[in-house]
Amino acid sequence: MIIPRLNYPELIVIVAVSGSLFLLAVYWYFKQKTTRRRVETMLQQQTNRERLVNQIAQHIRKSLDVDEVMATTVSEVQSFLQADRVLIYRLWNDGTGSAIYETVLPPYPEVLGQTFPPEVFPQEYHQAYSLGKTRTITQIDQTDVEPCLADFVKQFGVQAKLVVPIIQENRDSEAGNSQTNGATASYLWGLLIAHQCSRPRKWEDWEVELMQHLATQVAIAIQQSELYNQLQQLNAELECRVQQRTAELAAANASLRVEIAERQRSEAALRRTNDTLQALVIASPRAIIMLNREGNVQIWNPAAEQMFGWTEAEVIDRPNPLCLEDPESDCATLQSRVLQGATYFQSEFRQKRKDGTLIDIIFSAAPLRDSDEQISGLVAVIADVTEQKRQAEQVHLAEQALRQSEERFRSLIENALDIIMILGPDGAIGYVSPSVEKILGYSVADLVGKNVAEFIHPDDWVTTRDHLISIEQPLELRRPIEFRSLHHDSSWHILEAVSQPFVDSGESLRIIVNARDITERKRLDEIRSALEREKELSILKTRFFSMASHEFRTPLSTTLAAAQVLETCQDEWTNAEKRLRNLHRIQDSVRNMVQLLDDILTINRAEAGKLTFSPGLFNLETLCHKLVEEMRLNAGTQHVLTFTCEGKVVPVYLDEKLVTSILTNLLSNAIKYSPQGGTIHLSLIFQSNRVLLQVEDQGIGIPQDDQSHLFEPFHRGKNVRSISGSGLGLVVVKKCIDLHQGTIHITSEVGKGTICLVSLPSNPSRFPVVIGDPE
Repeated sequence: MIIPRLNYPELIVIVAVSGSLFLLAVYWYFKQKTTRRRVETMLQQQTNRERLVNQIAQHIRKSLDVDEVMATTVSEVQSFLQADRVLIYRLWNDGTGSAIYETVLPPYPEVLGQTFPPEVFPQEYHQAYSLGKTRTITQIDQTDVEPCLADFVKQFGVQAKLVVPIIQENRDSEAGNSQTNGATASYLWGLLIAHQCSRPRKWEDWEVELMQHLATQVAIAIQQSELYNQLQQLNAELECRVQQRTAELAAANASLRVEIAERQRSEAALRRTNDTLQALVIASPRAIIMLNREGNVQIWNPAAEQMFGWTEAEVIDRPNPLCLEDPESDCATLQSRVLQGATYFQSEFRQKRKDGTLIDIIFSAAPLRDSDEQISGLVAVIADVTEQKRQAEQVHLAEQALRQSEERFRSLIENALDIIMILGPDGAIGYVSPSVEKILGYSVADLVGKNVAEFIHPDDWVTTRDHLISIEQPLELRRPIEFRSLHHDSSWHILEAVSQPFVDSGESLRIIVNARDITERKRLDEIRSALEREKELSILKTRFFSMASHEFRTPLSTTLAAAQVLETCQDEWTNAEKRLRNLHRIQDSVRNMVQLLDDILTINRAEAGKLTFSPGLFNLETLCHKLVEEMRLNAGTQHVLTFTCEGKVVPVYLDEKLVTSILTNLLSNAIKYSPQGGTIHLSLIFQSNRVLLQVEDQGIGIPQDDQSHLFEPFHRGKNVRSISGSGLGLVVVKKCIDLHQGTIHITSEVGKGTICLVSLPSNPSRFPVVIGDPE
């Protein structure tokens, strides 16, 4: 091969051309590579879009749950487009709208569930969007965006948005949603919206196309769900109609069965009725006869056989034997008239029997009619009243005797000396004997119809009502009761009455009262009681004078003797010990007489109702300590006095003076009646609303016979012997305790000692303010 030789300029040209070609080749290579990459990117995006659309379409075909499809759609679109928010906006019939599905990235606010007014998406936009319009906004502040729309979306952080309509083809399923004219079959169901909040964004054509495809798939899913719902509704309606028709057939079948059963029951009831009627005819105590139109016997029951003497075989299908012997008899006449249509009830006449004897009968008959209302015979019911008439005659005689007896008793009651009354359960006077005029001065007319309560003293009414007119009290517990009744002259008479309930002829409950005037008897009883009180007072005076002569003489004798010793014996004055001993004797004697006089005065005031009761708060424990110490000084060395206190110590609301008298008397008695000495114990027990005081000794005790007279004035036990005392201590104690509304209980055994338990209420609310004699 021959290579031509080139000169320098040619070489320069060749090198320049070669460089240009190389550069062109390099440029073409990189351009092809860039184009291929762009194409690959576009193909990849298209593949991803198709994959996304296919996935959603496949999901729609597999699932009828439109909620799941829409939720998946917004989630996939947001992930695929890398948008900050994707939502489905639903338009409602009233023009409002709501974000029903949403996927949003933080930190941007959620729109899901919010409902917006019609102004957010006005009706004039519906027409354009229902025809497929889409809207892309790259920058929310661009000039073609309405200011109101820009202000509205900025509150949700939107800088760019893409809006694609969701259109439905089935107008009937959403009647009223679309505001388009009637020429189109589509309407705007809602919007598929993508928001870019982080920055402005230019929406690519493929993105718009993807959103349109997805909106179409959503519309398909909605329509598919609606068709499924319609199918479900149609299936439910069809099933309901089938069930209804089945129920109707079942009801018709049941009705037919009920009708058949009812017919069977009716036939059975008819058979039972016939059997019952036949049994009644056979068992009836009255004669039952049925005749046909010709007067021949069709029914002749056993009672008719017994009543008239003919057997059934003798009369069946033969003329009525009661009318054969005498065609002009009452029976024949009645039979003829009944066959002509007359009806007879309780017609009484005499009829011959087969043996010829006459009986008294009551005849009732009525015509029988066939289906054409023509008389086909008669039926008669006949009762034999021969025995009844005989008994009626006897009853008439008995009533006549009863009237005579009633007249005798009425005469006895009306002339009785006692008042006899008949009262209703409410105390209304239904009858009163005329003796009431002699006893209370009222006429019978003045009292009948009035209530007995009007004539009984109000203070006696409750007791009288419970014992006199009570219908619940057993008869064996009814005792005579006394009450005051108002005389016509306005004075009060004392009546003694006894009552007993009874049922009168009208089956009404009544109370009969028998009362008598015992005013004079009560006056005599009062005189007798006054005499007995005078005797008792005389006995008390005798006891008092006996006690006073002894109880006053002893201390006065002691006082006189001590004074005479001091007067006559000079040594007694000069010897201080003897002088004090005699002075103490005088003081003790005076103290005993003062105590005796105080006890008598206390009893007198209590009997007269003038004993002072002045409760107040004080410390009872301190008072007990003080009294025990005082008693120790007077008791000497033979007696041991002890005191204990139990419970929470609180101030008590009692009369301190009366409590002192109670304790002083009880402790003095315990010391006095324990001559051999021993322990005397005082116990104080605080309880929630009361206090207990107990004095226990080991003295001579109280005989059982004397324990029932402990609180009688001047009474002393049989075993006290020479022990001095007035018999007034426990009487004073009882009076003081009664003023406190308390109680005392004494337990004693001869030779072992006595226990006195006093219970006093410490609640201030129980005590009224009492003002007694200031003395």
